[in-house]
Amino acid sequence: MRFPTKSLLAVVCVLCAGVFSACSHYKLGTGGALPFRTLYIAPVGNTANIPQAAAVFTSQLRDVFIRDGRVSLASSPESADAVLTVNLEDYTRRMTTARPEDSGLARKLDITAAAVCTLSDNRSGKVYFEKRPVTATRQIFTTPSPAAQQSDQLQAEYNTMPLLASSLAESTARAVLDVW
Repeated sequence: MRFPTKSLLAVVCVLCAGVFSACSHYKLGTGGALPFRTLYIAPVGNTANIPQAAAVFTSQLRDVFIRDGRVSLASSPESADAVLTVNLEDYTRRMTTARPEDSGLARKLDITAAAVCTLSDNRSGKVYFEKRPVTATRQIFTTPSPAAQQSDQLQAEYNTMPLLASSLAESTARAVLDVW
């Protein structure tokens, strides 16, 4: 019995043409066009009274937008198409695990930073969104070992602050850059 090579070749060609034409329309990225090209990020406000947090959060916020690359950062609000303002409004600690020998001493805490952000068009004055809430949560461990007698909560919070700021900055960037 002879194998029909011409018909098999025709079927393979049709399948390949179908697969390659379907993939030709695929685009990487979100696909939505932003109404602005340059963005000014105002220094982060801190009504939550997190010590020395405004500079860390502002730096992390700028880094996230620089890494993303969809918009250019402006050095002044006058030279930007849009302005982003962020205000830290709340900072909470929630005990998730206690020490076995003393249930009043925390072993692990969830720390949460909450902020509101406003994005406005600098050219027309149009507000894209106002006081949109964003939050970020990180865990900290307060004692280095079960034998330790003193809590290291303050140092653990200090060490985790850049990570918390990075998470909050990523949430803010998604709010600004994703199609809304």
